[in-house]
Amino acid sequence: MSILTKVRYLIEDSLTTGYDVFTYASSSVFTLSEPNISAVTDVSINDISSGRLYSYNSSTNKVTITTAMSAGDSVQITYSFYNDYSDTEIDNYIRAALSYLSVYNYYTFEIDASDNVYPDITEREEHLIATIASILIRKPMKSIRLPDLTLNYAENLSIDEKISKTIKMFKNSKTGIFDIV
Repeated sequence: MSILTKVRYLIEDSLTTGYDVFTYASSSVFTLSEPNISAVTDVSINDISSGRLYSYNSSTNKVTITTAMSAGDSVQITYSFYNDYSDTEIDNYIRAALSYLSVYNYYTFEIDASDNVYPDITEREEHLIATIASILIRKPMKSIRLPDLTLNYAENLSIDEKISKTIKMFKNSKTGIFDIV
C-alpha cells in the first residue's frame, strides 16, 4: 500500500464513483463536475458503452470523445473521484512530511522527480510519514490509528508540537501504541 493511500485512509478521503450526463450538440469535449478525478471508467452514448473511444485530460478535467456522435445524443461519463484532495495535493503534504522528518532530526530522505524516496523506507516509516502528512491536512485531530500505531493527542497541541512529539515517540518506542499528552 502506498503512502498516498495510507494518508487517504487516515483523512477518510475514500474513492467514490460518480457520473455526469450531457447532451451532445457540436463539441465532443465535456467538462466533468468533480475536481479530483482518479479515473474515467466508462463512456456511454445513448446507453451503449462498449467500444467508445475517449481520452481524459486530468489538467483540464475534460473528456474528449472521438467516437462519432449525432446532435441530441445522450452522453454519460462514469468516473471515480476523491471528495476532498487530489493526488497532487496529498503528494505535496507527503513531501512536507519528509521535510519535517529532517527538521526534527529523524532522518533526511531524498525524493526524486518520479516520487521515489531514498534511501528505501520501512513499512513503519511509511506509517510515520503518512501520519505526519495527515496531521498537516487535518489540523484539529485527536487521534490516529494505523495497524501498528495508535496516537492520541492533547487538544491544545499545535501542529508542530504534534509532529515533534510523534517523531520523538516513534524514535523511542517499538510497541506501536503511543499516548501524546
